[in-house]
Amino acid sequence: MKSIFVVTHRRGFEADPVIDMLRSGGIPLFRFNCDAGNEASLVSFAVRNKRIETSFVCDGREINSDEIGIGWCQQLPPYLSQAASVDENLQRRNLWAAQLASLDSLGVPWFNNPRNVLCAASKPLQLMHARSIGLNIPDTLISNIPQHIRSFVENQPTIAKNLATPWVVSPAETQAAYTRIVEPCWLQNDSELEFCPVIYQEYKARRKDYRVVVVGDEIFAACCEPGEGQREDIRRNTTTGESFQACEFDVQATDLLKTLMKILSIEYCSADFMEDNEGNLYFLEINTCGAWWWVDRLYDGAICNAIVGYLKRSL
Repeated sequence: MKSIFVVTHRRGFEADPVIDMLRSGGIPLFRFNCDAGNEASLVSFAVRNKRIETSFVCDGREINSDEIGIGWCQQLPPYLSQAASVDENLQRRNLWAAQLASLDSLGVPWFNNPRNVLCAASKPLQLMHARSIGLNIPDTLISNIPQHIRSFVENQPTIAKNLATPWVVSPAETQAAYTRIVEPCWLQNDSELEFCPVIYQEYKARRKDYRVVVVGDEIFAACCEPGEGQREDIRRNTTTGESFQACEFDVQATDLLKTLMKILSIEYCSADFMEDNEGNLYFLEINTCGAWWWVDRLYDGAICNAIVGYLKRSL
């Protein structure tokens, strides 16, 4: 029997309960921690005799490409968004070049192919396709052209949020760049606005926030009413998932979300929506490797079971 190949990293704790459940059922698997530094995993990518042969080594164990039945991209390498020295940058660029090529070459089914994860994580691409299929999104500008930004903000209350990631990771700490309402003083300095493109989005007073986890055809939704200090970002002044509860989610929006996932060629996501005070539902973003553990608690482990079931059926 071939193995399930789990792509994650040493802090990818969400993979642990799935791995434990698979192992308890006697399902062969191989965990590949794609870390860098002194804990870098090992990979070989060979082209010979008209064949491509790949091997992966992690924690003293080795697996070859012909032993793999399905891949699960639970997390991409954490070093992709971390600050780095010259030597660290050199190591990480070479690691990812070899790892991505090796993963691409496997020719097996994936529970989110790593290359598709990278592509689908693009917020402009998500918004473009979301609008094209009929999902409701707030008016949005992604720009670092000062005059365009000022013109957009002058017409409506506006929030600003990071385009690539809200997390700023360094060896010492991880910081969150929360969504904020744009203040007039932010618009005075051209050089600051030009520093990098940012997502500027029409501000909507929110009645509810939704996290929707999709595992194949299965849907798990949770919602929360924003509290004090959370009018721009539900993550502020709270621990992860606090005040959320399991809920039913809009059927039409669910169908459109599944359509969006097909366009992006992904089988898993955790998506964020919001409902304004008038009851209008807005799509915000798809997290291609987004957290599900806190939603799973609300469903008594049903998400973990759904992932296990998907992987076993596809093996």
